[in-house]
Amino acid sequence: MRRPAALALATTLLLTATATAVSAAPEAPTSPPAPATLAAPHAPATLANPASPATPAAPATLASPDSPSAPVTWPIGPRPESAVQAWHGRVHVSVQGEATPGRNDGEIRTLDPATGQVSTFATGLDNPRGLAFTGKFLIATDFTRVWQIDHTGAKRVLAESTAFPHPVAALNDAVAEPGGQAVYVTEMGAREKMRDPNGALWPVDSPQALDIPARARVYRISLSGKVTEAAAPSRRTLIHNGITVGNRPGTLLAAEFFYGNLTEIDLRTGRQHILATGFRAADGIEQAGDGTIYVSSFDQGAVWRVDRDGENPKLLLSGLGSGGTADFLLDERGKRLLIPDTTRGTVTVLPLS
Repeated sequence: MRRPAALALATTLLLTATATAVSAAPEAPTSPPAPATLAAPHAPATLANPASPATPAAPATLASPDSPSAPVTWPIGPRPESAVQAWHGRVHVSVQGEATPGRNDGEIRTLDPATGQVSTFATGLDNPRGLAFTGKFLIATDFTRVWQIDHTGAKRVLAESTAFPHPVAALNDAVAEPGGQAVYVTEMGAREKMRDPNGALWPVDSPQALDIPARARVYRISLSGKVTEAAAPSRRTLIHNGITVGNRPGTLLAAEFFYGNLTEIDLRTGRQHILATGFRAADGIEQAGDGTIYVSSFDQGAVWRVDRDGENPKLLLSGLGSGGTADFLLDERGKRLLIPDTTRGTVTVLPLS
């Protein structure tokens, strides 16, 4: 995900974090890797009421002195989840609407990151989540189906749940295959078993963690609607969330939600290799041209960058709280991240160095 602009000048504090690069773990570990130790943010984020699309909210906590400008937050709509650049570099954001299934109030909206101007692009979706752009079509996951949307906003179903070779519970993120002839889509797996009665993720070393079955998958969907399994279930990717194409040819990078594993998937061999761990509730993941990996945590309201091998994590943004950092867009040309905040109904524009 990617593109333009920088805003008000700010000097901020560097918060560092440590995470251990982990070599491939056993397929069914009885003791998952310990989470990375992450420094606490200097101050919580402060976000304004998203009532006026013309007025930016107050900046979130910026945890990197590398960034030349403070972040700006724009209202977008109820429960935004994912952002991607499509035709002519325009930013498209999935807006889920109400959480109740069947209301069909989900939309895809466009956002001008410089002005905050928002317009409706496609309507009549249920709870749209992951977005991918093939070069010709915008692809959106929506619970158990996948939509194909053209440049006018007209949509058609690319794949219903019946097209998948295994039962589908919750489709999440999407990324276009190089060349644009297909997309990769994540199926989350047994997400109903990952939280305790209070809504927190079970401890990684708990009996409940070991009881979570591995049934998350990655599917490849051609533009003709043919669905095949691209990555089989693994305890390294116990609950699939974010997905992106890796810089190494023939690989995907996956953000595993429960343990917080950043995993490289070799599409030719099926091997799944943990690059780093401890980013619990990992949601969005992107890799820059220089190999830098960016990852967000949905529950922690934070964004990090790590190097191509999962080393040297640095905290870039923090303090947004649960739901504050969903599936973001990496705009390399514009040197920024655009981060949907599902809780507040906004998009945070975070400049990068």
